[in-house]
Amino acid sequence: MRLIVFASAWVLGISVSRVVPAIQPSIWFTSAMAAGIIWLLFRRRLPWWILAGLIAFAAGGFRLSLLPQNSDIAQYNGYSGTITGLVVERPNLREDRVQLRLESETIFVNGKHADTGGLVLVEAGRSVEAHYGDRIRATGLLAVPATWDNFSYADYLGRQGVFTIVRNAGVEVVGSGDGNALHAALIKLSETVERSISSAIPEPQAGLLTGILLGDEDGISGELKDAFSRVGAAHVVAISGFNMVVISGIVVRVLSGFFQRNKVAVTLNALSVIAVYALFVGASPGILRAALMSGLLVVGSQLKRKTFLPTSLAFAALLLSLHDPNVILDIGFQLSFLAVLGLGLFADPLSTRFRRLLGKFLPGAAANAVHRFLNEPFIVSVAAQITTLPLIILYFGRLSIVALPVNMLIVPAQPAVLLLGMAAAVVHAFIPALGMLIFWADLVFVSWTIAVVRFFAELPFAELIVDLDGRLIQAFYMLLFGGAILHAARPSIWQKLQDVIKRNSMIVSLCATAALIVILMSAMSLSRADGHLHVWLLDLGHSNAVLMQTPGGAQMLVDGGRFRSRLLTAIGDRLPFYDRAIEILVITHPDAWDIAALNSVLERYAIGAVLYHGQVNRDHNVEIIFERLRSTDTPIVQVRAGYSLRLSDGVLIEVVHPKTQPKISERLNDHVLTLRVTYGDASFLLTSDLSAAGQRAMLASGFAKPTTVLQIPQHGGARAIDDAFLSAVQPQIATLQSDLANRRGDPDPDTLAKLKETKLFRTDEHGAIHLRTDGNSITVVPSKRSARRDV
Repeated sequence: MRLIVFASAWVLGISVSRVVPAIQPSIWFTSAMAAGIIWLLFRRRLPWWILAGLIAFAAGGFRLSLLPQNSDIAQYNGYSGTITGLVVERPNLREDRVQLRLESETIFVNGKHADTGGLVLVEAGRSVEAHYGDRIRATGLLAVPATWDNFSYADYLGRQGVFTIVRNAGVEVVGSGDGNALHAALIKLSETVERSISSAIPEPQAGLLTGILLGDEDGISGELKDAFSRVGAAHVVAISGFNMVVISGIVVRVLSGFFQRNKVAVTLNALSVIAVYALFVGASPGILRAALMSGLLVVGSQLKRKTFLPTSLAFAALLLSLHDPNVILDIGFQLSFLAVLGLGLFADPLSTRFRRLLGKFLPGAAANAVHRFLNEPFIVSVAAQITTLPLIILYFGRLSIVALPVNMLIVPAQPAVLLLGMAAAVVHAFIPALGMLIFWADLVFVSWTIAVVRFFAELPFAELIVDLDGRLIQAFYMLLFGGAILHAARPSIWQKLQDVIKRNSMIVSLCATAALIVILMSAMSLSRADGHLHVWLLDLGHSNAVLMQTPGGAQMLVDGGRFRSRLLTAIGDRLPFYDRAIEILVITHPDAWDIAALNSVLERYAIGAVLYHGQVNRDHNVEIIFERLRSTDTPIVQVRAGYSLRLSDGVLIEVVHPKTQPKISERLNDHVLTLRVTYGDASFLLTSDLSAAGQRAMLASGFAKPTTVLQIPQHGGARAIDDAFLSAVQPQIATLQSDLANRRGDPDPDTLAKLKETKLFRTDEHGAIHLRTDGNSITVVPSKRSARRDV
């Protein structure tokens, strides 16, 4: 129990350190030392779990804060150059390119050579012949990895220490044989097995078997990958924590049939299978994590101790995150952790209940036979999916309706696929003809797996698209972990609480209902309008999206970018949970880059009215938005410069550009619908993608007046701001929506230099920018900084 408390507090500290990166390592270290001193002074007065939790919490935060947030080579992002370095991983072959992970050594940039360091992901043409341990020169543009709708490639690579990517690089091999000898030997073994498989059986069976044995998905077609994902069997496609845990669970139960009274033999043989398999497929960090989790399941299932599994999982999480704190964000680790938990908590109870259920409908002998036949595929799959399914929904937004029957049909074949494949690969190296025969035997099971998956994937009802609030899934796992800990430890207070609940079930139910009502009413009260005007410049990459809430509680959304999930999350985080209406939607120009995600908003929220300047655009994404608006009879108000709307709470919304309706042939950026929003003495000029020509037209029409806050147009690109326009509006605060990974080079340094002493806030540096005003002063709260600025 103590280890569980310590590990939980450790992980919490890591999570807080990630959310609040501004906390320096010295602060975390001082906190850990202070917690240790408190433990020495008050260990007899305070409960042990409080002291252990404080120490572990501070230690976890300190460990994450020690990770590098950047690399030396990253200072050259945005420049073109030639990097010399060592290939430190096996090249990752894609359909149209090869990815090389390079440990940089030197760089030639701006006509100068310099020593450097740090990992770089190099992408080159598929024809490039480079191997692990080669020293290469890679020439191209160094850039920050991109961030998309619901996936940040920058964060994913950053957790692996990669902060720079070079796409479409020219690669020259200048040396070889400099890598780790053992790692090189394992890679050579994997390549040998891959060649054996491809020479023995056809596609798509060869690609799938390679994925199962070696974790290499490159040979699996996109169509087959989608089919496995659609039917909820993606864990079979390649080595994952979930796959290895399920396989190990089946191996244990099969071996138990051979060694019924010898638990030691079962344990040692199962651990041997897992260890050999892990080494056989390359012993990468992800595979070793999965092997560790599988080993815990094997040992725990044989010890039959209820306290072993939670404690062992806590130890594994602590050990792995001590080495790499980012492991807790790895989906492979999360799936293996939850699969082990699910099998440990539910496999035996489900198996017992399944046997009882069969006994009600079948004679004893028949019930036992059916139970033995279905127990492994059915019970193991269900137990693992109970705990992993919410995570799969969270990450992939899919719920497979046919996952259970598919897994019942294909999971029993996976041990045969695995063991026959390994045996065939070994035998083929010495006796090719015999190895070929074993491969053909394995072909039967692999073909069965593919046939089942393809059959169910073609069903129109195979999957549902599910969009659940991540907080609900978090709540589910909190209850699950808490229940698992209490079930394992069974503290006396928990047993007393259960007795009280059983004796007073009606009173407890009424109290729980009353508490829930109080919580909901409090949440509604806290989310009500506070008499201030709130303006959020949302962080949606290189797109325009501004959300407002007026002092009276009305909402206005200006554009919305192209990332559906990010936009809906940004809106949901800021509007009251019960409010499903946006009073005003402003579409500044018909560019899908800036408004494509609005279609999803229209599905979730009722729109009171739309302000638009009327320019026609035949782009399909734009037409869908306006067709939906017309189908719901949403008023679309065509506005021009001079149009104004004064709300009852004192907010004034004015259209300051364009003066006439733009023609379909005219440039979109010259006629962007531009707004000035005023509340008291505070004003906001929202320019979206307004070009310099549009700014000059606005200046000529007399609408370019001084403003408190200026949204820098066109993401601060080259020549984005007209000098005369900037002199006319005289902003005190400037906001910039930009993406570090954009390929346009925005923002342009010359453009930013024009702002001089104006306070600048950027979404690529500060995250979403929140501006709050009471009509007199403005408070700026960047989401990535704890400090606020009052203007």
